[in-house]
Amino acid sequence: MFAKIARLVAIVGVASVALTACTPPMPPEVKAALLEQTYTCIDGTANLQAPETVAGDLPNVSSAMSGNCAGMSFNLVGAGTPADLYIGTDAPAAADCKPSVTTPYALNAGVIAATLSTASGATFSPTTVAGIFDGSIKTWDDARITKDNGGVAIGSGPISVFGTTDKLALASFGAWYKQLTGKAFSAPLLKAKAGLTVADLGTLADGSVALLPYDVFSVYGVTAMTIPLAAGILTGGVDAASGVAVSAVPDVQGIGSAGTQLKYSKASVAGASVVSVAMDYAAKPIPPQGSDVAPAPYGAVYPVNVSLCGAASKNVHAVARYLLRQDAQGLLTALAPLPELLRAESLDAVSVGLPQPKVTAPAN
Repeated sequence: MFAKIARLVAIVGVASVALTACTPPMPPEVKAALLEQTYTCIDGTANLQAPETVAGDLPNVSSAMSGNCAGMSFNLVGAGTPADLYIGTDAPAAADCKPSVTTPYALNAGVIAATLSTASGATFSPTTVAGIFDGSIKTWDDARITKDNGGVAIGSGPISVFGTTDKLALASFGAWYKQLTGKAFSAPLLKAKAGLTVADLGTLADGSVALLPYDVFSVYGVTAMTIPLAAGILTGGVDAASGVAVSAVPDVQGIGSAGTQLKYSKASVAGASVVSVAMDYAAKPIPPQGSDVAPAPYGAVYPVNVSLCGAASKNVHAVARYLLRQDAQGLLTALAPLPELLRAESLDAVSVGLPQPKVTAPAN
């Protein structure tokens, strides 16, 4: 908390000096820092559609919102009910939401998940992952898996590949695989579908391996009989201090680190304002606050977006702004929050028509 306050004070202090001598617009990251110091409360209720993996976190967000903005709220509604706000990776059905603004809300990722009761962790090289999903690696004690895990056999017996995956998880992992190896990711044992859910998984048998979205993996793991492992991916680097091979881990830190490599762009698409992102693997990841070193970026990331529907009222804009606040993002358990600079751009996109923060010049 103290680090957060110090950072905000520093940003706002610099902005106070800089912006008094120039003409707006105010940089989005300065706006975001100022917005964190107060709440934008506009009375009303918004209808919000969200996938099950996000919906589980939203009651806590709603409770916090009511405590800070007594007259402002949102109702969770299902598909088929017109929404004012829509959260998801895919575009909403036209009957549910006609987006006027779309921007990133949080980060998801393609995760290699293993249900392996004999192991406390798993690490795979990209080529080992490809071997599992093309069927050339068939057993858990295969020498390639053992090598990836420091010479330790993490299991035995046949590998059971769960054949259904999510199209965005597959696409994001495939893009990262090509970056790491220079080759296309071939996974003939997998068949992709849009919007994989926890229900699609059923009960993964011990010894299974799957390519899952991070949010589905997280929610499934809460009630699974065998808690799945999220495999680290060897990226080919070696830590200079320890001499240990670098492994990118699909957790909030690894996904968030890759999120700082995302480059955003703004466009008008079919009359809607859209903020989109693309991965720049060559970009240097930004270390988190208080650290000089960025975690190894888990590069199979993609955004979950929030859309404002139709001629959104000021209340709808205010609810969207609240959802993107740092404290609200901190309540997410199945997704990784946006990195600071991208979150600032998303806040800017949803804040059109709302009162803008003001910088007061420091007293002489």
